[in-house]
Amino acid sequence: MQVDETNDTVTQINDSDVQQQLKEAENNQQDNQQEVLEQQSLGQQQESNEYLLRQIDDDEPIFILVSNPSEVKSSSMNKYLVYTVKGKDAMGNFEVQRRFNEFYTLRETLLQIWPGLYIPPLPDKLVNPTGDQLLERVRLLNIFVMKMAQIKYLYYSEEFVQVFLRSSQVDVCKQIQSLPKPNIRSQIEKFKHIFELDQVQEPDANSINKINQMQRFCKQSQQLLIKLFDQAKGLSGSKRCLKELFHSFFGYGLQEFEQQVLRPCLDNEKQLILTNPDAQELKSTLDYLKDQNQISLDKIQDLISTEQRDMEAFLQGFQSRESLLLTKSKVESKLREQQEQLTKVMIAKGGSFGKTQEEQRQKIELQIIESQNDVDSYKYYYQLVTHVLTTKAIDKFKKDKHESYRRIIRDLAQLEIENNQVMQEVWTRIISLAESLRVKE
Repeated sequence: MQVDETNDTVTQINDSDVQQQLKEAENNQQDNQQEVLEQQSLGQQQESNEYLLRQIDDDEPIFILVSNPSEVKSSSMNKYLVYTVKGKDAMGNFEVQRRFNEFYTLRETLLQIWPGLYIPPLPDKLVNPTGDQLLERVRLLNIFVMKMAQIKYLYYSEEFVQVFLRSSQVDVCKQIQSLPKPNIRSQIEKFKHIFELDQVQEPDANSINKINQMQRFCKQSQQLLIKLFDQAKGLSGSKRCLKELFHSFFGYGLQEFEQQVLRPCLDNEKQLILTNPDAQELKSTLDYLKDQNQISLDKIQDLISTEQRDMEAFLQGFQSRESLLLTKSKVESKLREQQEQLTKVMIAKGGSFGKTQEEQRQKIELQIIESQNDVDSYKYYYQLVTHVLTTKAIDKFKKDKHESYRRIIRDLAQLEIENNQVMQEVWTRIISLAESLRVKE
């Protein structure tokens, strides 16, 4: 008798649970139907956009430039900076003004869409950058868009080529964030298409070891690049001081000496050297040397800074790859809850169902199938990303690092040669002018 009472109690509890689930299901049915319709609409829109982008000839040369930082007043009288982004690609010409926050939102969105993959880095956020800070930001933003142009599946993504480069809406951040996010299955197909993959296997010990080694490499390289950047910054500062002293000596000191001391001793100004009215080429060469020297120092410093940020960006890719496992874990938790709900429904009437309960059972079973498909998809997506990293991305990144180092050393040598050539030209002109003005005895 005690057992029967206990069973009745369990049945009442289960009946209550089932009725509550049925009530919640009825309340959510219309919302679910609306959500399905919205997803179908977004899916159709996404397929349309992807179709348009597939028609683009991505071999067409890309020209893109960030310039002209300008201060703008908003309607609330707040001030903010905008940067002109203009150029030409396979879709034609474009010219827009973008805030730094819009660059940032774009990159964050791409990180979510392409987990595990390298997304070019941006300079740090700054509050009201001015002077050298602003010039440096413009240079680094140009490196960002240049790197985007080198990765065609990022450049010709809807987020970048259609919205960031061409949208005329006021709130570009909101527009980027509101774009339909690709579902897991469509993203898998996109990955397979871009990287020309058919099937992939579960990561083996060698793949995991390769990823772990790459992470350690990036972290160690970051520390070394920080030191190297500090040294480059110190060298830049020292050479800047030397440059300023040189031009102060030739641009002001000696010229003042010629005008105040030598000029009263001579018949006319054409007997002077640095302030000779006929020595315009010498003055132009000195001015060019001053500007060119500064450009060379900034360029080397920017290249090292970009290398440092690149390492951080690649590490971010590894972190976003791990987010796939976190999402998979959440879906697995949801799957367990659905399985528990199904068990309660099955126990409720000892396997004897009314029409409403049968519908509930069928609905939960469909949800379980969908959740299991999602678990399998996230597992496969993780394997896919890992395969791309270990067979393509890591090797390419290492190759790019070698090429980047080669370019830094080459550019440094070339810039120094150019500066020395200009300096030689300055001294040659001074010697020539001085010889031509030799005082006759």
